[in-house]
Amino acid sequence: MPNNAETIENLARKLERVRILNDLKDCKTLEEFQELTRKYETLCNEDKL
Repeated sequence: MPNNAETIENLARKLERVRILNDLKDCKTLEEFQELTRKYETLCNEDKL
């Protein structure tokens, strides 16, 4: 049985994946996709700091 922290972490991961998928579905052009890629690269790089 997962504890509260594990449950919250699992739900947060699922929510983030849904948000990313929705962002990807909104892309209509290659430029929009590239802009979204830069956005997520920036976020990932900031997480490393």
